[in-house]
Amino acid sequence: MSQSNPLRVLVIVSHRSSQMTKAQNNPEALMPKAIRLLKTRQLYTPQESHPTTRLVAAQKWRTRVFFVFDICHTTYDARLGHLPEQNKLPVAVVHLSKKNTAYAANAWVSNRVNRDIALFHNANGFGAVPPFVEDHTVGKPPEYVNPRDISLLRAYCV
Repeated sequence: MSQSNPLRVLVIVSHRSSQMTKAQNNPEALMPKAIRLLKTRQLYTPQESHPTTRLVAAQKWRTRVFFVFDICHTTYDARLGHLPEQNKLPVAVVHLSKKNTAYAANAWVSNRVNRDIALFHNANGFGAVPPFVEDHTVGKPPEYVNPRDISLLRAYCV
């Protein structure tokens, strides 16, 4: 059985989408829908019937949910996920709104998505494993109490 090349998928779910609640509560449930859209647009051709997928990160905002998952990234190692060289996957974008679309990410978007995944790994610290979730709907920015990079720690004065 041959194996597909790894692909990182950025899914953007708009508040206009009927899938918004599902995206906020269980983004993994939308991964098969995203994969079907990628296949339809010929952005992903699976070599196996059940490709390996992994939800990597999600950001929840009031009007959007962004989540990233990997397909066929069998060499993934959470201990090395903070390293830029471990995040050089091609990226496809799936946008779910009133209309659903998928397209190959341009170089800027690909670099941004891969860099942000490395930052999520860095911010969540040693031993942390995906999925990493940031919820911006609660009115305060996320806090990272055990980052790999101590510059991410915030000093609070009382």
